This record gives sequence, C-alpha cells and structure tokens, in this order.
Amino acid sequence: MKKIFTLLFFSMLSACVMGQSAIVPVGGDAQSGTGSVSYTVGQVVTQTATNSNGSISVAEGVQQPYEIQAVGINPYPQITLNAVVFPNPTENLAQLMLNGFEIPMDGLQAHLFDSKGKLLQRILVTEDLTTFQIGQYATGTYYLELRDGKRVLKTFKVVRK
Repeated sequence: MKKIFTLLFFSMLSACVMGQSAIVPVGGDAQSGTGSVSYTVGQVVTQTATNSNGSISVAEGVQQPYEIQAVGINPYPQITLNAVVFPNPTENLAQLMLNGFEIPMDGLQAHLFDSKGKLLQRILVTEDLTTFQIGQYATGTYYLELRDGKRVLKTFKVVRK
C-alpha cells in the first residue's frame, strides 16, 4: 500500500510540474484598471476569443509577419534613383516622391502587388510626386515596383494599417 501511495504521489507531482511551457524570446505583463494580460512573442498557436455579444475580440498568440527581401546584384548600376513612399504605414493614401530623377516623356509605371504577388493596380507616374489609393485593400503589406518600360527601378514595401 505504501508503494502504491508513493507511486501515486510522484505521478501526481510530475503532472503538476509538467504544465504548459514554452521557450520564448520576449514576454511580459500588461495591466489596467479593468484587467491584466500576460503575453509572449514566439508562440506558434493562435486563437480568437469573442465575448457573448461580439463587441470585443481578442487574438491570443502571436501572428508572425514575414518579409520578402530581394537580394543579388543590381542589374542597372547606372540608374541612381532617390525615391520614397510616404506616409508608411498608411490608412488610405500614399505618395511616391522621386528626387533627382528625370522622368521620361511617356512616364514611368508603378505596379502595386499584394504579399502573394498578385498585381492590384498600375499607376502612371508623370510627376515627381504621385498620390495613389491603398485604402480599398485589406490591412497588410504591399509592394510597389517602380518600372521604366520592362526594367524594375526600385521596389518599395508599403504597409496598409
């Protein structure tokens, strides 16, 4: 009987000690007057909880972003282009500004792609400052390629918040 009790005690102890655990790089606690939450960065599971009337929704876990970076040799070293897209992140409108670049008579093309590579819109660039709409698309990361004919001059990452 003593052996069974000892075996049961240690199995229960090990079950209590072996709770949920994860090795995460960052975490913390946030508190307010109405409640508190603990968070970690690096979780692999997400879950959404909503209250009974659907007015409050909380996404538990971490949604890890991914980025695409083009690396390699610059195929057009003779092209010097100083350009920016602002404001970034944006909610509705963004502007492409070119500095010190002579725009050809027929203009440049700017192609807006989603994160999957789907072409969303073509924008004709004929001035140093070009405004374009991004508010009709979902929140996320988009890519704007500035093209001179078939050449890609520069690619920008545009975040829609």
